[in-house]
Amino acid sequence: MSPPPIQWLPVFEACSRLLSFKLAAQELCVSPPAVSQQIKVLEEYLGMSLFDRSQRTLRLTQAGEYYAKVAQDVIGRHISGYQEFERTFQTQTVQVSTPIFIAQELLIPNYMSFKHVAPDLELRIVTGNDYVDFDIEPVDAAIRFGAGNWSGLTQRLLCEVGLQLVCSQQYLLDNKLSAKDFLPREVLHEQVLLSLFEDLKDWHTLLPDLSSPKKIICDSYLSAITSAQEGLGIAVGLTPVINRLVNTGRLVALSVEPATTDLAYWLVSPASRDNDKRIQSFYSWVKPLFDGLTKPLNGS
Repeated sequence: MSPPPIQWLPVFEACSRLLSFKLAAQELCVSPPAVSQQIKVLEEYLGMSLFDRSQRTLRLTQAGEYYAKVAQDVIGRHISGYQEFERTFQTQTVQVSTPIFIAQELLIPNYMSFKHVAPDLELRIVTGNDYVDFDIEPVDAAIRFGAGNWSGLTQRLLCEVGLQLVCSQQYLLDNKLSAKDFLPREVLHEQVLLSLFEDLKDWHTLLPDLSSPKKIICDSYLSAITSAQEGLGIAVGLTPVINRLVNTGRLVALSVEPATTDLAYWLVSPASRDNDKRIQSFYSWVKPLFDGLTKPLNGS
């Protein structure tokens, strides 16, 4: 027996997702009876019910749940394939996902210069703190922070990262501290520590097992750095991306025990796109921006 006509799948996919013939009809811009008839024809073709209609609320049968996954996979692949087709052949764009802090401090201030590198290419920046899924999201490449060990992805180094404790000048004044004085663990223990993690693991690379009764947990690196600028506490800054904030006086670098790290910022993209000229153009533009961040911190 051959599979049912593929044009029946969008109707079934909408019904299985919305669990409502009426809502599916509205989404597909057809009448509810037309949707109901289409599902009935599909069920007759398959020889079994896909929906349990015995209750007021429409539910999928076991067979319906199984076939819904098939329909969702087919429709999802078609959508992502078309988006890839459109980006490649119709609209010359490169869409890049990036942490919010990198977008705000580096990409957006230099956005107009991208046209000098690729005058016929439109750059679209997508911000977020979570890693994108290249299989389902319409993104060509992403800037990631980490050790550079993501399987299945081409990884281009943007800059190696160091750790530097930072706060505002006002915080130093309020707490009678000096940026020139070495801050031992016992002094830091009494400070307000800004962290992304309840267990302070972003601090522990510098100072293992450090704790503080006055920590503030932030939802992103941007939030932690902004809180530091506002005088709320001390944050673990990533050099060289915070260098400009220190060199312009928006943050103050503190004297603490040195630490090394194997972390870096990378431009990553699916290995299947190794020869994509749009990604190569973006890297040619963004790598010098990261290189330009290495101006020494004030006082260094």
